[in-house]
Amino acid sequence: MTFLEERDANGNFSKAFYDSSDHDLSSRTNIAGIPHSSAGLEKKRDSFDTKGFAGTEIIEVSADDRTRRGQYYVGKRRSTSRLLRVLQLLIRVFLPTGYPDSVTSDYIDYQIYDSIQAFASSISTLLGNRAILTSVGVGDKDATSTSALFITVIQETFGRLATITFAWRFGSMLEQECKKFRFSADLVVNAGIICDCLSPYFPGNRSVKILFLCCSGVLKAICGVMANGSKAALTQHFTNSQKGSIADVAAKDSSQETVISLLGLLAGSVLVPYINTNKEIWTMLIILITIHLFTNYRAVSSVVMDTLNRHRTNIVFAHLMDSMSPGMMESDFLNQPPVLPSVILTPRQVSNQERILEQDGVLRWGSRGAVMGIATIGTFSAVRRILPHGMSIQDLLSIFGHGAAGYVLWYETSRVRGRSSKHVTVRIALIERSNDDSPTSDLTYYGPKSSGTGTSPPYGQVDTREVRAWVHALYLARHVRALHNGTGESNSITSARDNVIRTLHLVDGLFGPTGRVIEALGIRGWDLTGGRTMIVSWSMPRMRVRDSLSEHDEKGNI
Repeated sequence: MTFLEERDANGNFSKAFYDSSDHDLSSRTNIAGIPHSSAGLEKKRDSFDTKGFAGTEIIEVSADDRTRRGQYYVGKRRSTSRLLRVLQLLIRVFLPTGYPDSVTSDYIDYQIYDSIQAFASSISTLLGNRAILTSVGVGDKDATSTSALFITVIQETFGRLATITFAWRFGSMLEQECKKFRFSADLVVNAGIICDCLSPYFPGNRSVKILFLCCSGVLKAICGVMANGSKAALTQHFTNSQKGSIADVAAKDSSQETVISLLGLLAGSVLVPYINTNKEIWTMLIILITIHLFTNYRAVSSVVMDTLNRHRTNIVFAHLMDSMSPGMMESDFLNQPPVLPSVILTPRQVSNQERILEQDGVLRWGSRGAVMGIATIGTFSAVRRILPHGMSIQDLLSIFGHGAAGYVLWYETSRVRGRSSKHVTVRIALIERSNDDSPTSDLTYYGPKSSGTGTSPPYGQVDTREVRAWVHALYLARHVRALHNGTGESNSITSARDNVIRTLHLVDGLFGPTGRVIEALGIRGWDLTGGRTMIVSWSMPRMRVRDSLSEHDEKGNI
């Protein structure tokens, strides 16, 4: 007797047939008693043969071979389901809960490249560790364990001092420039691995050997600070604030890194014993470092940051100015919100132009333009030091509305050796009025305006003084350079004052009371909520300005 089962693509039971005469296909009938012709069965079998499990499935089980043929067909479907269950398990174990909705769209691209670079780094680290063991005396009958311990203590001491020093000096900049520091961390750690591999080449010179190992410890410690700090900033960026958890994203990233590092160690354990000669060691090390740096560069390049730091501000506002004709600034252009967002670059467009290793504080017109100068945000005394003779503090404050602008700045020019153009240095100080209890002019509504019901805008308020100050410095440097490259510029106080005032009016046109630029930035996808601008990377002192400019007190008020 022959049994036939018909199931749909999902494996659900549909019909059952049996053959009472065992070989006569024409006498096969349905369980319900409906006869089926052999032609119909053969047609269904042809459909199954050509379409596989996507079409109607017919399983034929003979009485003498029922177990084997049943396992063949059913087992094939079960193996597919088992593979799906394994993939779902891996997703739950290694990807954040709720993926992909719990993270940003650039998360998976970054993780793929980051996993490849971690694999290559694990193997190169094995080569470095083997060199360290050789340096401290493993395999040398004259070396002692005390000597090896002494070298290790010195290396760890220098490394921990480097950790404290670097975190103190650059810790506040890691979030602002997380992409640059994430890539720089791998540059530094590879330099440390190279120092490890160089240390065994000086077996008779203990001082040189210790020097290389101490340099390696310092570089790896610096890498740890940069990598951990920048990873924290990237984790915050990747996490969807509404659906995701920063802790979960960080934990799953740690799990991924653990598995990849383990696979790298296993692969390195098989590969390293066959790499013994100097040529083999350095060839393999160069290959691994190249893969490591290339994939890490692709990883950080795939990240689309939606916050404005100094470099991204240069790109956005240089493109904004290039997209506007000179006469538009005096027209009603800024009061047309549908027009202004169209000339502002989106975070992804800026990411495609962003320089990973851009120098901090550089005033560059766009991403490919020449460096016009440099700007620093510091104390009021730094601005006062570059004021020309004959210009008082009261004159400077009067230009910026006695603190109403939220900042003051001044500039100086210097000749760059080998270049005809001048280098512009801009000093900026953030200030605030001590007697102004009302909302300050530099608090700009971000997002759709309230409808007069008294409710706050959905995106809150943004302190724009940092962005305004930086944009002012950018436009000022561009204006001064244009004058120098044209008919020349007088170095008089009047000329410098006119340059500052003219560019200030330009900035006021962009950051007016209506807040059109800030609103347009939000429309284009930039996140400015909660003051999330990365212009100032540390807590800078704000000078307080009184109405009476002659008063000074012990708090530094002016």
